[in-house]
Amino acid sequence: MRLRRGQSTVEFAIMIPVIFAALFLIVELAFFFGSTHYVNYAAFTAARAQQVGESATDAAGLLLDGNVTRQATVSANTGSGSVTVEMPWEMDLPFTSGFASFDYDVTVVAGPEEAQYEGRTGSRSTRYGDNQCGSGC
Repeated sequence: MRLRRGQSTVEFAIMIPVIFAALFLIVELAFFFGSTHYVNYAAFTAARAQQVGESATDAAGLLLDGNVTRQATVSANTGSGSVTVEMPWEMDLPFTSGFASFDYDVTVVAGPEEAQYEGRTGSRSTRYGDNQCGSGC
């Protein structure tokens, strides 16, 4: 029977790039999911700030000041009460230049300002147009 000295070293040398690639991918995905959480929360907070008469971009800007979310842009539509937050994303891993970058967009519709609700008459679904219950409420 022949000795197999060094076999485990060769196997380890073959597997180490795969292990590091998986580790870097996990870290990159953690950055992505963390930043999408902040973008979602910033869009909700901006829509709520707009609904109570404050600046939507200022409210979102307080949350989007990290290294990953710094490039996010906020656009508010005061007529419809909607806020859109767009964040460009590009993988920052070695050998991923072939992957296309993409934008992560979130739109939150909170309705008109709260002061505009006062004095409205009609059914509950027409008074509060931002709920999605329709005529069944």
